[in-house]
Amino acid sequence: MRYSHSKTREGFHVTEKQFTLAQDSSDLDPKTKRAVAICNLFLNQKLTISDIVGVLDEDYGSVVLALLEHGVIKERRQHQAQPPQGTERRRSRATSSS
Repeated sequence: MRYSHSKTREGFHVTEKQFTLAQDSSDLDPKTKRAVAICNLFLNQKLTISDIVGVLDEDYGSVVLALLEHGVIKERRQHQAQPPQGTERRRSRATSSS
């Protein structure tokens, strides 16, 4: 799938060009403040995800999740894993008592 109106950074399709900061962020909960900071650093300051991990002392997954949740980047996974179609061929293990 291609996203014609987005560019790619670090393997992610970026959907936004700029992040607008709220004028009064004092009412935001700590988790939202952190996500806003992540989006700002990624879009407005052009930091890489790895740079944001270092600056904010976050893990990579949390940074990516914040960007996904705020619509800054698109999910990379094309399809959710589906079980194979057809007959189940695995055997069940019989428990034996010795």
